Amino acid sequence: MRRSLGPYELTRELGRGGMGVVWAAYDRSKGREVAVKLLAVGGRAGDPSTLERRFLREASLTRRLEHVGIPAVHDHGSHDGELFLVMDLVPGRPLDAVLESDGPLPVDRAADVARRVADVLVYAHGQGVMHRDLKPANLMITPDGELKVLDFGVAAALEPQPGETRFTAANATPGTVVYMAPEQAVGKAEPASDLYSLGCVLYELLAGAPPFTDSSPFMLYHRHAHDPVPPITDRRPEVPAGLRRLVEALLEKNPRDRPVSAAEVATLLATWAPAPPAPPAASVRSRVPHPRLAEAAALRRSGSPARALEEYGALLAVPDLGRADLLTARVGAALCVAALGGTREALDDLKSVLAEQRSLLGPNDPAVLDTRYEIAVLLVRGGERHAATELLRRLAGDEERILRAGDDRHGRAQALLDRLGRMS
Repeated sequence: MRRSLGPYELTRELGRGGMGVVWAAYDRSKGREVAVKLLAVGGRAGDPSTLERRFLREASLTRRLEHVGIPAVHDHGSHDGELFLVMDLVPGRPLDAVLESDGPLPVDRAADVARRVADVLVYAHGQGVMHRDLKPANLMITPDGELKVLDFGVAAALEPQPGETRFTAANATPGTVVYMAPEQAVGKAEPASDLYSLGCVLYELLAGAPPFTDSSPFMLYHRHAHDPVPPITDRRPEVPAGLRRLVEALLEKNPRDRPVSAAEVATLLATWAPAPPAPPAASVRSRVPHPRLAEAAALRRSGSPARALEEYGALLAVPDLGRADLLTARVGAALCVAALGGTREALDDLKSVLAEQRSLLGPNDPAVLDTRYEIAVLLVRGGERHAATELLRRLAGDEERILRAGDDRHGRAQALLDRLGRMS
C-alpha cells in the first residue's frame, strides 16, 4: 500500500466511510501533523472529470472558511488520479462514539452542542457554503471541550447534478440519508437542508436514536419525506416543551416551514444551553485595538463609505491582525457595504460575524450588542420589521442589563423599538 501523497507521509488510518478514507499524516514541507482525506470517486480517465472539477471548486471555497468550529483546510488537489483534502488533525471523540458509549446527552449539553453547530452554520452560510452532511460522526468533541464540525465541502463536492439519482450505489450517495432533508435527497439542497440535518442530530442527542431508520435508503428517504416525526417526548419525556417545538420545526418537511436561519436557531437554543464562559481578560479585553480601526470608523461616520471600505479591506489583509480586530474590521466593512446600497449582503455578513463574536468575546460583550443593533437597523431598512422588532425586544433588555447608564448606547434599542411602534 502506498504510504505517501506528495509531501504528506501517511502514518495511520483514522477512519473510513462511503466518501473516502481519512489518514493521519506528517507534512514534511511544514513539519506538522495533519489529516488527509482521500476521496472514493471511482475510476476516471486521464483528463479531469466533471466530478474532479466540481471537487476542486468546492474545496477552494471551503479553504476560505475561518472559524474556531471548523478545522482549517490547508491543501487540496489531485495526485496520481486521486482526490485529496489536507486538514487540521483534530483530536477528540466524534459524537456518534459518545452516544454509543454514554447514551443520550443531558438536555443542556445537547442544546449546547446544537447551538454551537448552529453558530458554525451561521458563519458558513454567510460565506455561501452549505455542509450537506451534518451527522454525529462529523461532530468532534476535543479534549478541552470544543466542538469541531468536520467535512465541510466534501458532500458538496460529490453533490449530484439535477436529474442524477442518489440511490444508484452505496458509495455514490453524498450525504447520509439518515440525516438528510427530503429536498436534498432529490438534489435540491439549500441552507434550510442543513437545519433539517441539525434537527435530526439534536433529536438523536436527546432521544438516543435518529427520528427515522430503515435498512433501505429509498424507504428511509420516503419516511423523511412523508412520515410524521415520532414524538420525541415518547422517547425522552423530560424534554422541555419549547425545545420539543424547536426540534419539530427543524424537522418540517417543507424547508419554508423551518426556522428562517441558523442564527434564529442558535438564539432559540441559547434558552436551554449553559451560558458560554467569559473569555480570559488578558486574551481579549486588555488588548489595544489596532489604531487603523479608529481611522476607518471615522471615515465611515464622516460619510465616506467607499474610502472607509478600502481602509477596512487593507486592514483585513494585515497578516498578524488579532481575531477580535479582524471581526471589528468585518463589521465596519459590512456597514460600508450597507451605506453603498448592499443591505442584504451587509446583513448576511453581520450575521456571520455575530456568531464568531459571541464565541470569542462572550454574549455580553458590548461589541456583540453593537452588532446585534446594526443587524436590527438593516432589517428595518430591508423592510423586515417583524424580525427587527423581535430582535430589538431581546436586545433592549440585554442593553438595560449590561450597559452602564452613562454609556451613549444605553437605551438605543428601546428607542428604535418605540420609533417602529409609532410608524406602525
